[in-house]
Amino acid sequence: MVAAKEKEPNAKRKHAEGPLPATTTPPPAKQRMVVTPWRDTTEFSSVFDWLFGKQSSPANLRKALSHMRIWNLRRGSLCPASVLATAVLVKAQLDDKEGSDNIQSIYASAFTRFFNFMSSIMQNYNMTSMYVTAQQLGLQSFIVDLRHLCSHGQDLPPVLVLRHTAAHCLDWLRSYYWLPQKERLSNLDAPKLQRKDVVKFENEVGTLFEMFDLALECELNGAQKLKSISKLKPSAEFNKIRVYCSTRKLKITKEVLDTVVSELGVAVKRQNSAMKDLIDIYMAGVLKMKYFLGAGLAHNDNEELVIKATQGLFRLLAMQGYIENMFVAFVQLSENATECDERRRGASYWATKMLQTFGMLCRMKRMYKEELDSNSNIKAVDFTTLNKSEISKTMRRLLIHSGVDQSLTLIFGECPRKPRSWVFEREFLMNRLGPLNKYSVPIVKGLLPLVVPPLTDEQIDDFTKVCNAKMQDIDEEKPLNTDNHSTVVATEDNSNKTQTVFGIWKLEEDNAWSKCALGVLPTNAN
Repeated sequence: MVAAKEKEPNAKRKHAEGPLPATTTPPPAKQRMVVTPWRDTTEFSSVFDWLFGKQSSPANLRKALSHMRIWNLRRGSLCPASVLATAVLVKAQLDDKEGSDNIQSIYASAFTRFFNFMSSIMQNYNMTSMYVTAQQLGLQSFIVDLRHLCSHGQDLPPVLVLRHTAAHCLDWLRSYYWLPQKERLSNLDAPKLQRKDVVKFENEVGTLFEMFDLALECELNGAQKLKSISKLKPSAEFNKIRVYCSTRKLKITKEVLDTVVSELGVAVKRQNSAMKDLIDIYMAGVLKMKYFLGAGLAHNDNEELVIKATQGLFRLLAMQGYIENMFVAFVQLSENATECDERRRGASYWATKMLQTFGMLCRMKRMYKEELDSNSNIKAVDFTTLNKSEISKTMRRLLIHSGVDQSLTLIFGECPRKPRSWVFEREFLMNRLGPLNKYSVPIVKGLLPLVVPPLTDEQIDDFTKVCNAKMQDIDEEKPLNTDNHSTVVATEDNSNKTQTVFGIWKLEEDNAWSKCALGVLPTNAN
């Protein structure tokens, strides 16, 4: 089953199918996406050719009938009524060709079911409006009379009448349903279709991250109020910030950053946790923030402001359990050779900053365990409290003794739902060696103390040498010297020759191989 484009009818109906025209020619209508019982347009076209094409034969009709039965099994009551109506008529015709003894009753039953199927797609169907229904479908009135005789008459119509009527109805079905569908259907790539809730979440998250990026740029450049922002940002971006601040009664960019982080948390909580694309959409939103990605590099001399402004976002990621996904996304971006250098440098910066935090958390846990082993009465600590602005005295003491500069370090803790130790398997480290480059070298060096099982001093030294050698190779990679200059030299016969120098090579005019010295290339060799 695949999604397909078809024109949407105005009338409601029990069975999902094509348009409902007042005549046999469907009127133009808007397109929509539906899930069809056929796998693709090729399968539908094959059944159409077996039913109405030049190669139509009893064998092909049976193949078409088998496919229509499969379609009915796939979609049940949602199988198009026109397909079901076609199937009963084709089945009756095949029984007729096989010489069935009870063919009159078979045709009568098939014809009654045909009209019932087609009437079921009309919203106002009832016994007193069959003629109106037939008119709306584009069927002649004698079809209704014949249906009454087949259902309630004491004597069934002659076989010849039923046979011709069945052929007429099949031809009508071809014009009414099968041919318009064949010309209108087109395949859709089902994996690329997005649910409405996914699209809504993606738009909401994208808007919030865009606002965070704008507010971060203004905050780091000293434009904290609207008056200053109007001088820094173009009118379009300024209006976005102005509207956001107005609707939420915010005055400075710091309040904007905090509010955006809060709304991002609420947006995720509203979503179904089973939404498969939730994390991917969230990570993509972070990586689309242009200014955020390079903020640490642009403000290297005032890094404490960058850390302070982005602290809330990383604490939110930790609370949501996305911090590991964010780190891996930064690592992969730094290794991606198709990305621009600026984005790779920014990703390397943030990944390295996160590794410093991971190392800090490991040291804090190790110190706490040592204290707990020596004193079982020590108060329990909750490492999730690092995601809040206020923490306990014990946690503050561990943080101080972790040996980091808090003003230059991202401070975040564990996720309440899935606490973990921030260590990485050796396989993760080994996978980093293949795409190793100048942007990922700092990341690999930062990973070495966090690998489990722990690396020996010799192994750490070996990995460090590999990283240093990679950086040295990159430094030594210089473009070939394409600078050249021409000089005029005197010859024995007092004639001047132009000599062009390409690095260690010299190019002389009017020289031959027989007279060419080593390191000189003649332009006109004999």
